[in-house]
Amino acid sequence: MVRFTVSEDGIWTVKFSVESHNHELAKLGDQHLLRSSRHITEENASVLKSMCEAGIRITYAFSYLSDEVGGVANLGFTKRDVYNYIQKEKIAKIESGDTDSLIELFKNRAAEDHLFAWDVQTDEEDRLVIFFWVDGLGRIDYDSFGDVIIFYTSYRLNKYNLGCATIIGVNNH
Repeated sequence: MVRFTVSEDGIWTVKFSVESHNHELAKLGDQHLLRSSRHITEENASVLKSMCEAGIRITYAFSYLSDEVGGVANLGFTKRDVYNYIQKEKIAKIESGDTDSLIELFKNRAAEDHLFAWDVQTDEEDRLVIFFWVDGLGRIDYDSFGDVIIFYTSYRLNKYNLGCATIIGVNNH
């Protein structure tokens, strides 16, 4: 085990080390299992993404790639690495498109429902921090009944460190 510190100048210094092993070293034939997903080449990544997007299960995509290179030992990554890589890709795709998807949804709803209203607020880094919408039926109900709800949501935050709450109610109809 080795622990490092990095100075503000980017200089790495060994802070602590333990030279003894608490496990057997990997056998020569098992060393490929120690490699991580950063060894998935761009070419393999492209093949994996396209196969998964086409609906091919990860296990079959992995088998295909290992057959192409003459076995798992020649791949340089494990099936778990592939699962982790695909999951990271999915999360990155979702997170990068969240705001755009939401705004596109709002625009489409506004085109279909002329009473639909929405607004968004972003921070200094152009990240979505507040969004609000109301559909036509909600606006009509408010005009008819005048109910207002105030709620506090900061006690629980989501993965973006934002409070999120849905309001579901039954009106006087």
